Amino acid sequence: MAGKTKSNYSKLAWGITFLLIAALILSNYFGGFVELGVWSMIIAALALVILIHCIASLSISPLPLPLAALYYIFQVPLGLPQIQFWPLALVTVLVMCGLFILLPHSFRKKGQFVFAVGDSMRGCDNVGGRGGRDGSGAEIEDGVDDDNPHINVRFGSLSRYLHSDCLESAELLCSFGAIEAYFDHVTLSPNGANVYVNCSFGAIEIFVPGNWRVINEISASLGNAEVDRRLESAPVDSPTLTITGSVSLGSIEVRRV
Repeated sequence: MAGKTKSNYSKLAWGITFLLIAALILSNYFGGFVELGVWSMIIAALALVILIHCIASLSISPLPLPLAALYYIFQVPLGLPQIQFWPLALVTVLVMCGLFILLPHSFRKKGQFVFAVGDSMRGCDNVGGRGGRDGSGAEIEDGVDDDNPHINVRFGSLSRYLHSDCLESAELLCSFGAIEAYFDHVTLSPNGANVYVNCSFGAIEIFVPGNWRVINEISASLGNAEVDRRLESAPVDSPTLTITGSVSLGSIEVRRV
């Protein structure tokens, strides 16, 4: 049933996108509207659909992405103050990261936006192991080894529910983006496990069972690395997760589930 709902939703999203592109093309021939190139029309239509979805699902943190795309396309035709691509992209990513960190969890994770055309785009809630770009433009590398998962997110956000019967290690890499990693369905190896994190201009949140012991060995440079005190003070015979790595101009938080 869930797969059928996702398929229907994907068809609806793509149908609206094609109709918007057709409307934009026709508008160039009827006057009273700005003239755009074909690729600008396609990007504008996609941005409008994503914008509508974000508003309808109260998914606030991705909002800057479609807004920035629309501004960049229409800034010249509408006579808006001109901003070059790279400064606008940097501002957009920083605002997304800031909203992801500051907003309540419910406003960061409500709903999904899925464009299912082959494997070219993916939804934000990922449970499989593959790489590519999701519907928000994120560049994602997601390893397939459940006992040694590897996640790399750039310019986007990802929520990942890990599943393992004997977790040995994990690698979470994040730049200009955000990662939420849930370990509540994970069993650590008898010798414990090590998680390596590297975060720059972004945020990583790690959620672990309350009976685990977490050893914090993260080095922070112009950033924040925080572990729930109850996890750090757990008995030494508790399942032990050691977190190493670094954070710069970003935030890493480890919380109890």
